[in-house]
Amino acid sequence: MVSSRGMDSNSSNSTNSNRSAAVNPTALRGSFIDLQYLVIWCIVYLIIATFAILGNVLIIFVFSKKRNLRTRTNYFVIGLAVGDILVGTLTVPLYVTWLILLYNQDYKASSLVQTIFSPVDILSGMLSILHLMTISVERVYAIAFPLRHRTSTARINFIFLAIIWITATGIASLNFFIPKGPEWKGTFLIYSTLGFFVPFSVILFAYTSIWIIVKSRTKISRQGARVVRRESRTALTIFALILLFLITWLPFFSLNLVLFSCSKCAVSVPLQLVLFFKALHYCGSALNPVVYSARMPEFRRPITILLKERRLTGSMYRRSSDRQSLRRSTIRGKDVELSDIADHQSNGSATETADATADEKDTKKLPL
Repeated sequence: MVSSRGMDSNSSNSTNSNRSAAVNPTALRGSFIDLQYLVIWCIVYLIIATFAILGNVLIIFVFSKKRNLRTRTNYFVIGLAVGDILVGTLTVPLYVTWLILLYNQDYKASSLVQTIFSPVDILSGMLSILHLMTISVERVYAIAFPLRHRTSTARINFIFLAIIWITATGIASLNFFIPKGPEWKGTFLIYSTLGFFVPFSVILFAYTSIWIIVKSRTKISRQGARVVRRESRTALTIFALILLFLITWLPFFSLNLVLFSCSKCAVSVPLQLVLFFKALHYCGSALNPVVYSARMPEFRRPITILLKERRLTGSMYRRSSDRQSLRRSTIRGKDVELSDIADHQSNGSATETADATADEKDTKKLPL
């Protein structure tokens, strides 16, 4: 993981003729992107944010309703989902707002938005990588010491979740204290070390340990083998999340690394490529729920049932509405018919009365 501040500080949002707008927004005198591209990218970012919110809210809703999902690993999965919701609700909208303000050349407002966006972006990124790191270590503990893992209290989960949030918040708050700007490259070193190299070193060590433990346990009981297989399957699911994280974040981090090594290369980086890499690393927050549903049957089954129930409820509601509409129209039709009959009868009665009156008058006129 590399923070947006690290990205901005090393001219990631650059044009072919200007340094990064994040480094010095006021340096961009004139439009830095065509309006049609700005609209397209804003729509793309907002679609990603929408899917990130809906998918992760659904995961948390299912977790809250199903007691069997409240395992030690899933508590950290829910923590990761909360971080992804933060991406959809705050990080992406702030980034879109910042792009729009830069396009409108409102540099004072864009600078204010960037001041808020940068620590929020760092916080959401750190939450993702720290949750993945913690889950990896928890998998090692579950496979190496299955009995201790199963008998440990749930309180330890909340302690680790608190540590994750405190650590992520502390690292994000460094944004207010460390020097900023492309001339001070220590920003990139700090965030790349704390947000990428250290966590992924721990993750690599954890999965190497898992592989060694599984390979070494050739003679274990049938029940123990089932436990190891189950825990290993969960570990593979977490590995899929880590692989997705790498796919979505590695291009963004690699671009930072290139710009850190070669500041002059910033002018040759197309802005469309920068926006694509930025969108790609936000995509991880929208795709994580897909991994949960695809790899975890305990999540997939209730989500499928819930969606079917919603679809069935919607279909029944539509049918009920159609029936009520048909019933109302039928009743209205009958009322109209009865009204017509009543009018016809009243008109007929009036005609007969008029005819009778006329006959009486004629009778009176006749000579006796």
